[in-house]
Amino acid sequence: MATSSRSVSPAQSRATRRAPPAIALIIYPITLIVGSIYSVISPTARPSRKGPDTGINVSSSDGSGNSSPANYFARKNNIFNLYFVKVGWVWITFAFLGLLLTQPYFTKASSSGLRGKRSAQAFLRYSVVTLAWFLTTQWFFGPAIIDRAFVLTGGKCEVLTPATTAAAGGVAADSWEEIKLILTGAACKAAGGAWRGGHDVSGHVFMLVLGSAFLGFETLGASRYLNIAEPEAKAKDDSDDESTAADDEDSDDSLPVFARRFAWAVIGLSWWMLFMTAIWFHTWLEKLSGLAISLGVAYVTYLLPQSLLPWRDIIGIPGL
Repeated sequence: MATSSRSVSPAQSRATRRAPPAIALIIYPITLIVGSIYSVISPTARPSRKGPDTGINVSSSDGSGNSSPANYFARKNNIFNLYFVKVGWVWITFAFLGLLLTQPYFTKASSSGLRGKRSAQAFLRYSVVTLAWFLTTQWFFGPAIIDRAFVLTGGKCEVLTPATTAAAGGVAADSWEEIKLILTGAACKAAGGAWRGGHDVSGHVFMLVLGSAFLGFETLGASRYLNIAEPEAKAKDDSDDESTAADDEDSDDSLPVFARRFAWAVIGLSWWMLFMTAIWFHTWLEKLSGLAISLGVAYVTYLLPQSLLPWRDIIGIPGL
C-alpha cells in the first residue's frame, strides 16, 4: 500500500515533540492580566492617577498637588528601565550570541555542514524578530509602526505652552501645525510637546514579550537537545569513546551552563519588567495591542514551522 506524500515521518513527529511548547506563551497574557488587575485593586496603585504627559501612574505625596511616583518601578528613570529596558535588545543580542557560541547544539554537531545549517537558521530567527522589533519601535520608512499607528488613530504632537516650546528650542506655535503629524513620540517630547490623542501601542510590552519569548524558545531548544537528542545519539553509537563523553560533561559544567543561566536571567528580568509595565504603564488596550503584535511575530517564527514544513526547512526549529 502506497504511503501518502503528506504523511508525517518519524523525524517530523520527533521534531514536533521536541519543539518548544506553544503553551509557554500563555505566561504573557496571564502576567498582563494579573498586573492590570493589581493596578486596580492594590491599595498602593488604586489611589494613583495617570500622569498627563508621561502615561505612567503617579500619586500625590502631599496635598500640594505635586505628584510623585507611587512606586519605584513607576518612575521612568528607575535603573532597570534606563539600563535594561531602554537598551533591551542589546541584552537580548548578547544572550543569544552566548547561546550560539557555546551550546553543544551548535558547536558539537556531527558535521560542519550541520553546524553551519543550525547556526544559520538560528541567526535567521534572530534576524526575523530583530527586524520586527526595529520596524515596530525604531523606523519604518520614517516613523516606526507604533508612531504611525498613533497618528492614524488621531494622535498628534501638541504644543504645551509658548514658554515650554521656547525653552525646548524655540519652536513657534504656528509651526506645530506643519510638523505635529510627522514627529515621533520621542522627538515630540524632546521638542517640548505632548504626544496625545491616539492609540499608543505599548512598545515596552512588545519588546519585553518578543525578546524574552525569542530567548526562551532558543534556550529551551538548546536544553532539550542536551536532554533528548544527545542521549539518543550516544545510545545508537556504541563506538563512542568514554573520554569524549567525559569531555562533553566537563564542558557542560562551565561556559555553556553560564550562557544558559545568563539567558534565563535576561528572560526573568524581562518578565519582571513586563509585570511592572502591566501595573504602572499604559491602558489595557495599549498593552493588549503590544502583546498581540509580539505574539504574532513569535507565532510566525516558532510555532508556524511546526506545521508548515517548507517554512521549517528555511527557519528551523530550536533544538532539532
